[in-house]
Amino acid sequence: MEIGQLYQGLTFLAYATGIIVILVGIMLIKVLFDLSKLTANINKTTDIINEELVPTLKNVNKSVEIVSGIIIKTNAGVNKVKEFISKSPLKILTKLSSMSGTIAKGFFGGLCAGLKIFGKKK
Repeated sequence: MEIGQLYQGLTFLAYATGIIVILVGIMLIKVLFDLSKLTANINKTTDIINEELVPTLKNVNKSVEIVSGIIIKTNAGVNKVKEFISKSPLKILTKLSSMSGTIAKGFFGGLCAGLKIFGKKK
C-alpha cells in the first residue's frame, strides 16, 4: 500500500508541477507581450518628440539671435551716449553730483561746528 500511495503522491506532484509550469509560461508570454507594446509606444513617443523638438529648438535659436542682436545694438547705443557725454559740456553734470555731495557734507559739517562753538555757555 505504501508504494501505491507513493505513486499517487508522485503523480499529483507531476500534475501540479505541469500546471505551475504552464501558468508561469502563460504569465511570461503576457509579460513579453506587454513589454513589446511598451517598446512600440516608447518608439512612437520618441518619434513624436523628435518631430516636435527640432522646430522648437530652431525657434529658440532664432529668438536668442534676435535678443542677442537687440542687446548688442543697445550696448552700442549706450556707448555712444557715454562718449557724447564725455565729449560734451554735460561732463560737468556727472562730476557735479560727486562734488555736490562733498560740498554738502562740508557745509553741514561746518554748520554743526559753528553751532557748537556759538552754542557753548560761558
